[in-house]
Amino acid sequence: MRTAVLTFAAAMIAFIIDFALGTAAMRLTRVPPDFPPFTLLPILSGAVGGAILASFVYAAVRAISSAPDRLFFFLTLAAFTLSLGLPLRLSFTRSLRFTGVTPAAQMVLVLMHAVVAVVSFITLTARQKVW
Repeated sequence: MRTAVLTFAAAMIAFIIDFALGTAAMRLTRVPPDFPPFTLLPILSGAVGGAILASFVYAAVRAISSAPDRLFFFLTLAAFTLSLGLPLRLSFTRSLRFTGVTPAAQMVLVLMHAVVAVVSFITLTARQKVW
């Protein structure tokens, strides 16, 4: 039950931060007003999907490792590094859907991926306070 609550918390915190970043980025990065990565559904699915995937990985790591937080840190770092391919590949896409992408928009997307990774890691590895 604790893991489900932490996963939900991570998803909501990451969503709120990323939605604020996406809203600001629409104005600051000079992308078209309907630029898909900065709209509600992609931000929500990225935050929720990232938190759920992180939760499954952390549960598996806790079951097999004697130092789960350390291993999870490196797995989170590896997953984040791999996720950078998504915003960076927009430089090479010919899809009309992503027309108007700017380097500034791509860097905001990298920041949004970092938010999901960091929030998920911190939330899932937080220790319970004993009163």
